[in-house]
Amino acid sequence: MTTFLITGATGRLGGAALLSLIAKVPAADVHVLVRTPDAATRLPAGGLTAHLADYSDPAGLVRAFTGIDRLLFVSSPVLDPAIRSAQHRMVVESAIAAGVRHIVYTSAMGAPHDPGHTAAEVALAEGGVSHTILRNALYTDPFIERALEDARAGVVRSASENHPIVTASIADLADAAVAALLAPPERALWELRGPSWTFDGLAEVLSRLTGRVIRHDNVADAATGPFAVLFPLVRRDVFAVETTDLGTILGRPPRTIEAVAAEQLRV
Repeated sequence: MTTFLITGATGRLGGAALLSLIAKVPAADVHVLVRTPDAATRLPAGGLTAHLADYSDPAGLVRAFTGIDRLLFVSSPVLDPAIRSAQHRMVVESAIAAGVRHIVYTSAMGAPHDPGHTAAEVALAEGGVSHTILRNALYTDPFIERALEDARAGVVRSASENHPIVTASIADLADAAVAALLAPPERALWELRGPSWTFDGLAEVLSRLTGRVIRHDNVADAATGPFAVLFPLVRRDVFAVETTDLGTILGRPPRTIEAVAAEQLRV
């Protein structure tokens, strides 16, 4: 029997990974790490074992990880780079101390420029533990969610100047993490990116799916709300390079923006 533990199991990525995993293995083999007792009550299935600890609690982490064979380590949501880096090192060190045999870590595009992801990747490389690093693309889902809100007024807004952007759906990234957990690949580092798309193309997709004419307007960065920080990078094509890694791990083509939008419209 192989035992699994997922951290961040009530978040978007960790929660999706948990659903994917329990569809493939008995719930009795699955453990989760939660930060509060209330979070444990929101788990999607019975039979799971919940452990209470956070990424700054080494004793709690070692207790949670003891007896676990394979760990899915979802990166910390903390924004402070010093705290986040320390947390990431703590999780890796605690997992190694507890005897975890394989760690799958959800990193991100551009990880070498991110202190938190760098700390985790270096700790894994130096720790001598079997591991898989998944450098995830930006999530497709929030872009679609915002576009669907804007589309009520017949327009999709961006500051992209229609430069291409490469993203991946949360569902695909979760499935990829579970695939790496169930059958650890030989390669340690994977760049997980879905197909490239543009906001002009997204407007056409939403027009087709909704039966209404929806246009794309280019606006100032500040008019894009929480996406404002991303669009200068989009215009420099920082997020424009595709890879085949996600499809390779999934064993199928990743979801397109049309597929993600269609799923959201059905909800």
